Amino acid sequence: MWGDAMAGYYPILKGRKAEFQAIDNLAGELAPHIVPIFEVVPDKGPIEDARKFIERVKRTLPPGMVVAVDVQHLPEPMTGTRRPLHDIAVDLEAWRISALPVVHLQDTTQQLADVRSAAAMHGGGVVRVTASHAEPDVTEVDGRLSQVLAVIELRTEDCIVVLDAAEVRSDQDLTKAEPLLRKHLAWTRRHHWKDVVVASGGMPPNLSQVPPHRATPLRRRDFELWQRLQQHGVQFADYCIAHPGTSGKGWGPAPNIRHTGRDTWWTYRTTRDGKGNIGIYDICKALVSADHWPAAGRHFSWGDEQIALRAAGHAGTGVATDWIAWGTSHHLAYVAAQLGLTTTA
Repeated sequence: MWGDAMAGYYPILKGRKAEFQAIDNLAGELAPHIVPIFEVVPDKGPIEDARKFIERVKRTLPPGMVVAVDVQHLPEPMTGTRRPLHDIAVDLEAWRISALPVVHLQDTTQQLADVRSAAAMHGGGVVRVTASHAEPDVTEVDGRLSQVLAVIELRTEDCIVVLDAAEVRSDQDLTKAEPLLRKHLAWTRRHHWKDVVVASGGMPPNLSQVPPHRATPLRRRDFELWQRLQQHGVQFADYCIAHPGTSGKGWGPAPNIRHTGRDTWWTYRTTRDGKGNIGIYDICKALVSADHWPAAGRHFSWGDEQIALRAAGHAGTGVATDWIAWGTSHHLAYVAAQLGLTTTA
C-alpha cells in the first residue's frame, strides 16, 4: 500500500483532537509530502484509545497521506486477545489508509509480533532510535537491529529510520545533540534505508515562564539542529509546537498562541483574570498586526484564518485544544514552505 514516494517532512504529533484538526485542514497539495508520526496517547485504556485513534484518522486524514503509528505510550492490554497496533493496522487497511508501524529496538517479543503483523499489511515500517543519551555501540545496535528486522520480517530498505534527539531547549542541549547525531548518522550509513530522518523538539512543556501580554520569541533549536546536519541528506522531523514528552491532564491554560517563524516561535499568552478566555482576542489582534504575521495573512493556513477571525472579533474564543490546532496548522504550513515542499510564501 505504501509505494515508493518519500516525504520531505515527518512531524511527530500527539494523537489528540487538536493535532487531528490541524491535519484535517491541511492544504491538499501537502498531503503526499508530509508523513505524520502519530503517538497514540493513553487515556481510557489501550483498546479504547486505539479505537478513538482509528476514528480520528478515518475522519480527518487527507487523501494521499501516509501516517506512521507509534503505540509506545500505551500500556499493555491486561485482558483479552486484542492488541492496539493490530486493531489500528487492520481497520486502516480496510479503509485503504497506509499506516506504517513504528518499532523501537527495545520492543518486547509481543510488541515486535504486533509490528510484524502491521508491517505485512502496510508494506513497511519506521525504526525509531533514541539518539539523545550516548554514542551508539555499533556492534550492539547492529545486533539488535538484525534481531528486530528478522522478527518483523522487513529489510532496512523497507524502513524509514528516525534518529530522535528528543529535547533541545538550550544551547547546551544543542551542543550535546549534534555530535551524538553525527555518530548515529555514521551508523545509519552502514545500511540502506528508505529514508533517514533527524528528529528533535525545542518547545518547553508549557509557557508559564513566558512573560505575559507581549510577543516572546523562543528559538527553534530543533530546526537549527537539523540545519547543522542537512549536508548529510537527512529529512526533518520535529514535535511541531509541542514538547517531546508526554503530558497528563491538567487545568486549562490561560489563552496562548504559539506561532512559528523562520528561526523562532512567537509565543503569546495572557494571565487568568477571571474573564475566561476573552484574552485570546487581544492576542490575535496583536499577532495579525505584528511584522512576523505571514505576508499571505489569513490565507497562509487554516490556523491563520482562525486567528484572523478572532482578531476581527468574528468568532468565539475557543479553548486550549483550538489554540493548539491553530498553531499546529500554521506550523505545518510554515515548515512545508521552509523545506521547499510548497510554493506558499
